[in-house]
Amino acid sequence: MDDGPGADVRVLHVDDEPSLTDLVSIYLEREAGDVDLSVSTSNSGAEALERLRQERVDCVVSDYDMPDIDGLEFLRAVRSEHSDLPFILFTGKGSEEVARDAFRVGATDYMQKDTGTDQYTVLANRVVNAVSQYRAKAASERYGTAIEVLDSGVYSLDSAGRFTSADGVFCELTGYDREAIIGREFADLAAESDDEILSAFERVVSPDAPDTERFETVLSPGSAYPHDDDLLCEGHLALRPTEDDEPAVIGTLQDVTERRRRRNRLRYETRLKDAVLDTSTSLMSAETDEIGTKIEWTLQSVGEVADLDRCSVYLYDDETNVAARMHDWRGGDRCEHPERVALEDARWLLERLHRFENVRLHRVSDLPPEASDTKRVLTDVETGGFVAVPMVSKWALVGFVIFDVVETSRSWTDTEVDLLRSVGNNITHTLARQRRERELQRQNDRLEEFASVVSHDLRNPLNVAKGFVELAREEADVTYLDRALDGVTRMDTLLNDVLTLARQGRTVGETRSIAIEDVAERAWKAVDTGDDAVLIVEDGLGSTQADQGRLQQAFENLFRNAVEHGGPCRDFGDASADGASGRAVDASDAPGASDAGPTADSSGTETAAHESSATSAADELIVRVGPTETGFYVADDGPGIPADERDTVFEHGHTTSASGTGFGLSIVESIVEAHGWDIEVTAPESDLGGARFEFDTGGVRSEVEPRFSLSDD
Repeated sequence: MDDGPGADVRVLHVDDEPSLTDLVSIYLEREAGDVDLSVSTSNSGAEALERLRQERVDCVVSDYDMPDIDGLEFLRAVRSEHSDLPFILFTGKGSEEVARDAFRVGATDYMQKDTGTDQYTVLANRVVNAVSQYRAKAASERYGTAIEVLDSGVYSLDSAGRFTSADGVFCELTGYDREAIIGREFADLAAESDDEILSAFERVVSPDAPDTERFETVLSPGSAYPHDDDLLCEGHLALRPTEDDEPAVIGTLQDVTERRRRRNRLRYETRLKDAVLDTSTSLMSAETDEIGTKIEWTLQSVGEVADLDRCSVYLYDDETNVAARMHDWRGGDRCEHPERVALEDARWLLERLHRFENVRLHRVSDLPPEASDTKRVLTDVETGGFVAVPMVSKWALVGFVIFDVVETSRSWTDTEVDLLRSVGNNITHTLARQRRERELQRQNDRLEEFASVVSHDLRNPLNVAKGFVELAREEADVTYLDRALDGVTRMDTLLNDVLTLARQGRTVGETRSIAIEDVAERAWKAVDTGDDAVLIVEDGLGSTQADQGRLQQAFENLFRNAVEHGGPCRDFGDASADGASGRAVDASDAPGASDAGPTADSSGTETAAHESSATSAADELIVRVGPTETGFYVADDGPGIPADERDTVFEHGHTTSASGTGFGLSIVESIVEAHGWDIEVTAPESDLGGARFEFDTGGVRSEVEPRFSLSDD
């Protein structure tokens, strides 16, 4: 403590449980270390208020739930008489709402009662620290008052309010030369209205003049004034006697501009703290489907209180080293932050965020030379001053929040940056909770799907198998067992598909850059396509970041779906026409096909043995994989999908085939969403006329879970 070892600290403990106050008193006095701490007790708020009026108390420790007045009412009463007295709310009725209200009313600290005696050591330390800070502040204020007196400029005025003298402090404070103001009226120095100075002067020279007269005004400083803004001054005037009995006035002047700045800053930080508390409460109580709206409301609330122009939340993908803007708020018609920020485009900024540092700049021009990439990105969107705070989960950067002003500079205090960091932390925890709740919902959905299949879809093939087995037993005809085996096979297929959904769901393993063409060909060879199917792979498919096994599974399900739903409806001629250039992979490449295998042309390209006939025969199924602007497609020349059914084909159990399970396309959709992609059924290819599935691998969509993990751990 500032007062040294053995300092006298008096604590008033208020609680309606006498046995507890006695226990706390003993432990506080024992655990205060070198501090001479004494505790007096009171069992009601009303009695405690009277004690405060009669005794010297250095700190109040109060319960919340008391019979006459609760802890918050008691705190309000204390603050009405003792604005700065340390007050610690020590209660067993702990909640975030009580803590928030306590700090708003003016509590110094908040502590929830716990079991065990260790809590009293913590409480004693908090009491000692609170009193220490209180006494240090009081000493600082006394010292500051003395300094203010020393820093006051002194001047004198004649009966007309003109300067007759001014000391060096006055001239330095206002920026005027002494010769320039002697003989000038003091009111002429006013920046706006001179009423304050004139009124104070008239009152002090009136017959019933007070001893001193105080005024506050804004002066227009002189040429030597070192600052850019106007000068807010507080002055005092007093009448002084003269030899000729003419009224004369002596005055003092203090620069209170900085005091006003501190006062305004304190008020602003209090408003910002309240906004952060309110938005954190809102985020914590948000339902899963409300979180996006609540995050953007949080950005707006904080942005308006902090007088910002823009706030944006970016989620970072460490596989691609790209951050995508997921939520934002803009004041007025400001331009948007970039949709994506790549590491190579803003390396200076992202490297600091990777170290979990808060990044703040008064102006973008303050960036060092090695940050030219970051400066270019920020300049392109007219950023002036900014703060960027990291979003951290499991000791990894999962995103960041940027707060900025457009084109102008901005100073940021430590308190302000800490509060903005709290906003980033609250958003991180909220997104983590949303992800966990969505995953839990998906697990529940998969359980319901499994239960639905077991109770309904499996019952039919089970009844078929059971019925034919009974017929075989009754009639001693083993041919019925073949029919029973069909039912068993059907159940096996259904179980495999449902277990695939239940075990894998919408998650992927390790992803890497893979060639789409290679995966498609491996999937084709893994599917039993029969002898009347051919795969055409177009050039230009390129590569993508994916889990190879899961992507191959998606291709296999689409190929199997095409085979199950039959061949072409009409003869479309050569499948390589109309720009469908590529390499055909025949069904003979599949496992168990003819030993003749594929042949190679003169350039070494592997070609199906009967490619020309495969691409022209009307009774063959043609499946084609080709590139699009944002990904790739899989198309066939089968019967196709009616336009009114294209939105429902991915639903669980949807099938038009007697042998289908209705889960194949659902598995494809889960794999696509796990990668953060999109898939849809589009209009058929003009030269095929069958089904066409288009994959959009262009990036992370806002309505789909990002590939990276968010967690509170």
